[in-house]
Amino acid sequence: MKKLLSGVLGYGVGSIFILMIVFAGVLALLLRFTGVEYETLNQLALVAGISILAIGGMLAAYKGEQKGWLSGGMTGLIFVSAMILFQVIFENSWVSLPQLSYFGGLVLAAWLGGMIGVNLPRKTVKR
Repeated sequence: MKKLLSGVLGYGVGSIFILMIVFAGVLALLLRFTGVEYETLNQLALVAGISILAIGGMLAAYKGEQKGWLSGGMTGLIFVSAMILFQVIFENSWVSLPQLSYFGGLVLAAWLGGMIGVNLPRKTVKR
């Protein structure tokens, strides 16, 4: 449990933040240099958010090597909690019901990613 709290969750959440920043840059470039419609951009952001959370949960569980469901779920919960906190602080608005379902989907994606990540093959060192 100590390993989970010390590095695994930071590794997963950090990778999610990095991937989100990279994808936000890609979306900004698409918006600037192409004629992408708003609805298409919205759908891309939805798919990317779910995929990125699944990858973050997968990386956290791979790093933790055990209890993938817990690593992925906690990673998703920490990230979603940070998103809710930023919204409450900076936008002065609470979370709506559609947002809650989206956040639940994000946590579910990270949870499933954690279950996949713990079962990924590892490199073994031959002695």
